Amino acid sequence: MTPAVIPARLLTEQTATISAFLIGAARSLLPRKNPATNATLTQLQTPPSALLLDTYKAWAGAEPSRYAGSIPPHMVSARIALPMVSALTAQSPYPLLSVLNQGVRLQIHTPLPAGETLVLRGKLVEASDDGYRARIHSRVEVGTASAPNAITVDAMAAVMLKKRPDTDKAAARTEPDYQTVAKWQAAANEGVKFFYLTGDFNPIHTLPAFAKYTRFRGCIMHGYGAFAQVFEAVQRSGVTISDIDIRFIKPLPLPSPVLHIQTARTPGADGRYAVRLIDADNNLYQVGSFLPQGATKK
Repeated sequence: MTPAVIPARLLTEQTATISAFLIGAARSLLPRKNPATNATLTQLQTPPSALLLDTYKAWAGAEPSRYAGSIPPHMVSARIALPMVSALTAQSPYPLLSVLNQGVRLQIHTPLPAGETLVLRGKLVEASDDGYRARIHSRVEVGTASAPNAITVDAMAAVMLKKRPDTDKAAARTEPDYQTVAKWQAAANEGVKFFYLTGDFNPIHTLPAFAKYTRFRGCIMHGYGAFAQVFEAVQRSGVTISDIDIRFIKPLPLPSPVLHIQTARTPGADGRYAVRLIDADNNLYQVGSFLPQGATKK
């Protein structure tokens, strides 16, 4: 059950993320000729408190017994790796405040223990553009002393540099047989809730007075927040995810329409299953695939 109120005192645990955003935004405004794609970072991080873990798990809809003694994998991408991803993105020649998250891949090698100091190692894998759109790819390995390299996060982001000329639409593809496994609807204040849980304070998610003057004409949901809901809905359907790769296709307005979280349980040639987040009007917000734990790639 999603908690109606997120305790504001959780913000005291988000100073690392907030500081990383502010510093990264300032650095990204400085001129930089070439992306530092060989940039690497190492960081130790205090683990989230039991209160933050429990509140976050409740917001994401996780089954109470699923993460006993461990941290939800999607919390790694949404909060734990976020300060490092922000710092890595700031090494690119693109302004951080114009960056939009475009997707994430999580590879879960082993459960990430709760209560242990976290060790993060990150690298800016790619920062390039074609004149119209910049692509930024950061990779962060997260573990602890007892579980090194527990989770690999590949974070994808983009900056729209200028409008691309109109081109013919891609040919229609045959869709797999999707089935709805859960429904979710984001409230008008869902962005603020997620800010309290993660420290991601980007005003396009949290400040309607600012967001209405952007091209979105209002607040939009954090991509990682919607991803957390998708992740947990798949797991509540009876799957334990070992690898998931999701692309953020369309910004999700706040408040949102009723959303359908759907999976296609026929594995592809690589053993992966399809997943998507879509509304009743067939607006597609997120799409990707996942590999269940114990599955063997074909």
